[in-house]
Amino acid sequence: MNTLLFGIVPGPDIKTAEKLLQEGRPYLDGLELRLDHFTQIDPEDLKTFIQTCGLPVMLTLRRKDQGGVFQGTEKERLEWLELLCALQPPYVDLEYDVPAEFRKKLFESYPGVSFLTSYHDFSETPNDLDAILAKMRTPHTHIYKMAFAAKSTLDALRILQFVQAQKEKIIGIGMGEEGQTSRILAPVVGNFLTYAAIVEGNSTAPGQMTAKEMQEIYRFRQLNQDTKIYGLIGDPVDKSMGHLIHNAVFENQKINAVYVKMKLRREEISPFLGHILKLPFHGLSVTMPHKEAIIPFLSQISIDSRVIGACNTILIKEGKTTGFNCDGIGALNAIEKHGLVFGRHALIIGAGGAAKSIVFEAAERGAFVTILNRTPEKAMEIADSMKGRGGGFELLPEVCKQGYDVIINCIPESDFIEEQWILPEKIAMDIVYVPKNTPFLLKAAEKKCRIVYGYEMFINQAIEQERIWLDQTINLDKAYGIIEKMVNQRLQAYENTN
Repeated sequence: MNTLLFGIVPGPDIKTAEKLLQEGRPYLDGLELRLDHFTQIDPEDLKTFIQTCGLPVMLTLRRKDQGGVFQGTEKERLEWLELLCALQPPYVDLEYDVPAEFRKKLFESYPGVSFLTSYHDFSETPNDLDAILAKMRTPHTHIYKMAFAAKSTLDALRILQFVQAQKEKIIGIGMGEEGQTSRILAPVVGNFLTYAAIVEGNSTAPGQMTAKEMQEIYRFRQLNQDTKIYGLIGDPVDKSMGHLIHNAVFENQKINAVYVKMKLRREEISPFLGHILKLPFHGLSVTMPHKEAIIPFLSQISIDSRVIGACNTILIKEGKTTGFNCDGIGALNAIEKHGLVFGRHALIIGAGGAAKSIVFEAAERGAFVTILNRTPEKAMEIADSMKGRGGGFELLPEVCKQGYDVIINCIPESDFIEEQWILPEKIAMDIVYVPKNTPFLLKAAEKKCRIVYGYEMFINQAIEQERIWLDQTINLDKAYGIIEKMVNQRLQAYENTN
């Protein structure tokens, strides 16, 4: 059975529910009416809505300590719940600790209703989830719902593992921004259903995305227990567009896979890798600040990652994690569309992780490399390991006099690069891709250089990641076109607002 996606109606009345239903209908499999948020409940209007809306309806009347806002006494709430069950909705949500005799009475009196037994913890994701489920168990329920505050990606992964291990109908949710992964991946682990806001800003729990996002970006309805999981780890990850480009490629090429973003702290790297090996993860992108820190925890690493000392791509296969570095490959593949670098002189400005990757790949392809940096020692260290030349910016006049064929800027602030240091009609690249036209590239364009934009490196390294992950199952040319289109749209939107 496919995991259902229920949109939440947080009130205040049935008219609002009707309006939200029309907006969300293309994306939803059902509706939860949070009646504790309604200003008034008219049983007749509610009955008509249940019968005519065309989607399964869940009724919830939540008390305050379980995240609701019901204003009456508990006796009044239970009376209302009995009245609501008489309307014969497909689903009714009851907290795990409602009186056992009351639950039994409803269960036996209304056999057409599927009852949820729900548990909420808004403070943490406890260590022993099995113990909580054991406490919730009752013969008078159909579905168990467990929602916890996810304080980290590790919490979200633990919830997913827990759900994956259950044989009964279960809903496991990590609430909060760092619990979003548990919502997106619900179909992959066999969650009975999960929840989404119907419109932006109308959620009832932290971390709820809109149903439109769930369906259009992550293809929620197409996910299942055979879906392969890929993702990005780093801190922060919110600005990345990796989830947009990789999921678009998966959809275009009909690959049963999904890509998610996961914020990860340095101290969480080791337990994180342990968790994902118990879930159907097949690959990862790694961004700052974990490119170097993750290497000791991997099963094996490629030669380039070993030499560079950084990894931005992980392949997960047969229980092993293998690290690669695609930054340099992405940059050189973009540059070599303008001509091979073999036997040519490349000047690299900067000595960070990306610069080191580019130096390695350029040297591998037969280029002679000069690397210059504000801190000469760092540039010299990289150059020595790559059999190139390194030094400080004071060498720029001398290097320009000797000449170079390619100049690559690898530092964020390129304003200081003076126009006389950019030789005319050379290949000029900036690895910064927002904005598209950096101060450095604008100067290079005036010198009639062949321009290589930072976004071209971004696209090519993403393509290399997909080649590593998917091997022969992907058409790389088509993938390039999809990613290029999406990146250009983002860049255009940025330019229009800045």
